[in-house]
Amino acid sequence: MLMETSFIEFEIDDDQRFAMLAAVFDALRLAKHSGSFPSQAYWLTFFDASARSHFWWPTGEEKQDWERRWDATPVSERLTDPSLKTPWHFDSMLAAFQEGEYQLVACRRLTENRGQLEFIPYAGPYGGTDCMQALIEAFGFRVIRIVE
Repeated sequence: MLMETSFIEFEIDDDQRFAMLAAVFDALRLAKHSGSFPSQAYWLTFFDASARSHFWWPTGEEKQDWERRWDATPVSERLTDPSLKTPWHFDSMLAAFQEGEYQLVACRRLTENRGQLEFIPYAGPYGGTDCMQALIEAFGFRVIRIVE
């Protein structure tokens, strides 16, 4: 049995960027439904430089440095240490969409300045909304409400 539709509501202040968000959401929905996720190169075509800048693109050296600091930090402090916090890695966001236990439903406009990303969780835990929030924020929109 499917649960009720959940959603993330966000502010829209740019029609062109909303169209970009809706396009990538539709592609993610279709890929998730088909079970076939294209390569990173395909997904990057949906993201301009501004949207890409919201993600962490570490060099090999930066990643090694972060891993060294992660390993050196006590386990009880890793998730709360601000120096270890990074933006979403692009591929990690895609993997979270692919693996999340939910159906993507729609990304639609509610009013001139409000949008809604709708999904149906299949189970609990279903993977959470962090990747969805990262996607919305990558296009410059501010999340204002989450109903799960």
